[in-house]
Amino acid sequence: MTTSIDPSETTDGIGDGQRTLDGKQLAGVLALLDTVDHVCVKVLTRLNLRIYSAEPGDRTAYVVLDVHGVSIGVKRRADDLYLHVDTTETGDQLIAVEINGYGETDHPTNPSHPGL
Repeated sequence: MTTSIDPSETTDGIGDGQRTLDGKQLAGVLALLDTVDHVCVKVLTRLNLRIYSAEPGDRTAYVVLDVHGVSIGVKRRADDLYLHVDTTETGDQLIAVEINGYGETDHPTNPSHPGL
């Protein structure tokens, strides 16, 4: 299992590569504790976590979580929070996004799709 990395560190020694955390390994370790819920283990086995070094001007590393066929990437840049959602492996035509509890906003996954 890859060692954990604090994504708030921009000089974390990741170098040019990426670090990953395999969900199957994580679920296996947690299962040894014998107190992990079966549903949690099932979800964790399908989870993948990737961490990329911060680019110049970024305040944090770029962290990507793959779960339910969707990739969600997040990093803090100099002046904003960057959030990337990739649903190319799903049939989703619409993503409902909610930020800070202010209600959902629908965002089409393909703006050129008829009817969206």
